[in-house]
Amino acid sequence: MKKLCLLLALLIATVESADAQLDKVTDAVGKFFGRGGKEKTIVVIPSDAVIKVNGSYYGEGTAVVKIKKKDFISLECSAPGYETLTTRVYGNDDRKTIEIKLKEDKLLQQTAQSSVANSFFSVKVSKSLYSDDKKTGQRNAEKAWKMAHSVLLQYFDEIMTSDMASGFIQTPWLYKNYIESGKTLRCRVTIKESNIGGDLTFQIKLSSEIAPIQGRSREESFYETDRIIKEFDSLISEFQSRLGEK
Repeated sequence: MKKLCLLLALLIATVESADAQLDKVTDAVGKFFGRGGKEKTIVVIPSDAVIKVNGSYYGEGTAVVKIKKKDFISLECSAPGYETLTTRVYGNDDRKTIEIKLKEDKLLQQTAQSSVANSFFSVKVSKSLYSDDKKTGQRNAEKAWKMAHSVLLQYFDEIMTSDMASGFIQTPWLYKNYIESGKTLRCRVTIKESNIGGDLTFQIKLSSEIAPIQGRSREESFYETDRIIKEFDSLISEFQSRLGEK
């Protein structure tokens, strides 16, 4: 009888232990997905903002979540043209509706997007800007080089490297700080001379890199971006119109 009672007690303890473990798992799952507990409505402006709770997609503009009183959720709201917001919402927050207004991304307003940033594009130079000596085979591209320099000096104060013999031009980096966005953008232009099909061609690259303002003094803080300083938006078309064939 004693053995039977002991066995029964062990069985009950095992069941209770399993139930306790199941409760813990259920609580953990509920916490991860923001379910269970007090219901709250998250409303985000703009209305197409994507809402993520603990990394999981919850909707756009509006989402309903449940948070236990002693728990919290990690909330991420994002929309094109706005700064991404990451915050926490706690279960002991008495608000039933939490309204969030995203800040407009000033960097997008103050810079331009370029599909050719950080890639070389070709400009076939107008034959009026260079000539080939049929007897010697030598090429005189001085006019083309002067025109390239003229275009660059409208955007840069100086040209860092200019070697006509090797067919290479490069400007220094031009830096611009965007205080409201906490970013620094830098741009420079590289030109390489080439001959495609016997014609004088300039391979031109507008490099653009971005970094946090506080890290702008460290080279490793910069990384490539398709955003360019707005003043450079017309540079590519100007190269094409002033150097290219009509």
